[in-house]
Amino acid sequence: MTVKLDSWIYISGISLAFSMPGLLFSYYSVILFLSTFRYPKSLGDEPTLQETPVVSILIATFNEKFVVANTLDALKSLDYPKDKLQVVVADDSSDDTVDIIDRKLLELNNIGIHSVVSRRKGRAAFKSGALNQAAPLLKGDFVLLLDADSTVIPDVLKRGLNAASHDPRIGFVSFRVGHYNREQNLTTRLFALQQDQGDTVAKMGAYSIDAPYSFQGGFVLVSMMVLRQLGFWPNSSIVEDADLSCRIYCAGYRGVYLSDVRIFSEDPSSLEVWKKQAARVAQGWAAYAIANGRMILDCKKLSIWRRIVLFSQLVGPFQGLSWVVATFVSAFGLIIGLSAPSNSIFSSPTYIIIVTLPLVSFYASGIYALHIQKKLNPHNLVLLPLLSYTSSCMTTA
Repeated sequence: MTVKLDSWIYISGISLAFSMPGLLFSYYSVILFLSTFRYPKSLGDEPTLQETPVVSILIATFNEKFVVANTLDALKSLDYPKDKLQVVVADDSSDDTVDIIDRKLLELNNIGIHSVVSRRKGRAAFKSGALNQAAPLLKGDFVLLLDADSTVIPDVLKRGLNAASHDPRIGFVSFRVGHYNREQNLTTRLFALQQDQGDTVAKMGAYSIDAPYSFQGGFVLVSMMVLRQLGFWPNSSIVEDADLSCRIYCAGYRGVYLSDVRIFSEDPSSLEVWKKQAARVAQGWAAYAIANGRMILDCKKLSIWRRIVLFSQLVGPFQGLSWVVATFVSAFGLIIGLSAPSNSIFSSPTYIIIVTLPLVSFYASGIYALHIQKKLNPHNLVLLPLLSYTSSCMTTA
């Protein structure tokens, strides 16, 4: 009896130790979700800009012949003075994308939008290297960073610049990710829901409590002064958006998130593509956390809790692993006949509520995200249980 009880204690201790990181991360997500209800809905809706600074639009491309034309065409409809716009394409392509870009940039120049392309030999440092190669060409006071499949809406610059004018500490303004192929198949619908939920919780919630968050590189307006101060992009990083986000916060600046201003992009149409994308992000964030964790945790321009939040975001994609290990350990204990005594904390209603609340918050935040996007219907609600499983698979595959 003593041996069995001791074995149960060991199993429970291991399970609890591994579940703690996931539980803490989940409860921070609960706090962020509750904070979304404090988000100022009128952000960026102020009167017309008093000044119209020059804005450079920087687009990194690599063999994107199927999407880049739409991205460049959308710039023609921007509601902004054409003589205050500059388009710079950092192009590493080796296929028909080269000709498409040259043709589209000529069209932009013909309507008065100064447009240039930066090309180089080889792909040293990949996207970061291409962006740094193009950086000397940038002439704007602000830089709108787009991906090759990013499609802007006409008022994105006016709304973004209005939001940036609130506070001299603002280093960037990020926008909600839109989905122009959301209804293509089940995978795109799941990915869009995950993105909507992430934007709602991690960005609306974080902005509401002035907590740091990582923007996405194809959906953000950055101050050129801040970019110069930071030295643009380090060539060693494969997650240039997370890298730049962290360095902006550590330099004493903050971000603004505009929930109702969208830049549309293409969602991955297969689980294989989605998995590769998730793996690249997780590996890149982990590598950045290992290389720069001490710098983040020692940053004197951030309060202690903001440093912890910023660092924990980088290892966030791996929190699902802690739940997996805890689940397997607990299952092993049940298989060999070990169970918690009826008077233990693991059998109490308090413990059950503690571990259940994050799950309730997950579904509630998904419903709220669909409501914000005006996508709340049975067709999308049934995706939430499947998304929970799919997201776990993406972080552990």
